Amino acid sequence: MKIQNSKSSFLIPAITLAVILSGCFATYQDSGNKSVFTSLNNCQSFTDQTDPNSTPYKLCPGTAGYQLILRKVAAGRKSIEILSDSQQSFPLNYQAVVTRQMFHLGEQAEWRIAHSSTGTQPVALIAEIHAHENPDEPDQVTTIYLAVAKVSATESCVTDVIEQQGFSRAQLQQLADKAQQRACIGMPPH
Repeated sequence: MKIQNSKSSFLIPAITLAVILSGCFATYQDSGNKSVFTSLNNCQSFTDQTDPNSTPYKLCPGTAGYQLILRKVAAGRKSIEILSDSQQSFPLNYQAVVTRQMFHLGEQAEWRIAHSSTGTQPVALIAEIHAHENPDEPDQVTTIYLAVAKVSATESCVTDVIEQQGFSRAQLQQLADKAQQRACIGMPPH
């Protein structure tokens, strides 16, 4: 019968646990991306002359040559379109990918900006969607969703929709910084 040394019997599991925990608590490598916040309230109003209904829209300031268009969609809700620096428009269709219920937009958009030797380039957009999902109290905001969209000159779309509650700003920015590698989402799960 072999008796183990009590110190060595605890040492191996302790080292194993330390290795496992170091992987679980690895710190996020800063992508170097920075945030720029732009207002969704300080926008110029226009009317689309090509629209037979003459639907008004708002053009909001963005960053690095990009702008945002706020346009009314079904039932008076507004969604965002990203207008690239080459004037190509990318509708984000929040009414189809975030919630089909009534909603309104938050007061600002957060752009995640990458800096390189060629300049600055938006890589993601984060917007708050205030959903009114209780039909018995239609004016009450029931959930605030955070919609993350990847942004590029050739494709911009919503990649992630999360509930604001329980999600830190740092976690949200990490998610946005990875949006370029994520697929566009389709219909909402709710």
